[in-house]
Amino acid sequence: MNNYELLYILPANMAGKEIKNVFLEVEKNISKMGGEKLETLLDHPFLIKAETSKDEESEELKNLPIVKRKMAYYVKKNKFGFYCLFNFSSEPENIKEIETYLRMNKDVLRHLIIQANPMNKEERKELEKLFERKRAEQEKEKVKEKKEERKLKEKTEKPQELKINKSIKKEDAEEKSKEIKEEVEEKNVKKDDLKKAGEEEKDSKKKKKMKLEDLEDKLDEILEDTNI
Repeated sequence: MNNYELLYILPANMAGKEIKNVFLEVEKNISKMGGEKLETLLDHPFLIKAETSKDEESEELKNLPIVKRKMAYYVKKNKFGFYCLFNFSSEPENIKEIETYLRMNKDVLRHLIIQANPMNKEERKELEKLFERKRAEQEKEKVKEKKEERKLKEKTEKPQELKINKSIKKEDAEEKSKEIKEEVEEKNVKKDDLKKAGEEEKDSKKKKKMKLEDLEDKLDEILEDTNI
């Protein structure tokens, strides 16, 4: 015998009691066709409730593997449907008869049977532990990636900062050079002014000397006239 998983959809407009009756009827008929019921976990990944309704919260559906979900497209004018999960074991030759029964059932909108072993509680715990380890590894990897991104960012920012600092130092050097140049030019101007002043003073002394010589010459002339 093989283990199988049946997933079928019932219309969303059915009441909780009707859904339960159909679910039990399907289970009963599969048993008549050689299928044996297997335990179905109510916390099966597919049964995580995406929608909530009064029907789902009713006592009839409380402990059944049934969930209301939105379908990808309309099926016989239904946008929502009740997804029912049923695990069973059967001989392979019985599956064709079960498939025919589900196709002929007017309440079943769609169905799918796959060969699969139902997950027991111990396997579920092991799977959860595995997920926890995987999540921890992913978090560790994320932290590592963030560190690498930060290092890369620092590497790219530092040359830019050095470039800016070099540019600032170059500007400071140019400014300092300009200031020194202005100081030298100012000193040169003062030097020229002093030289010019010296030359003017020299000319003045020369002129005074010339005047003094002229006076001496004039005095000599007067003295000569007097001697005569």
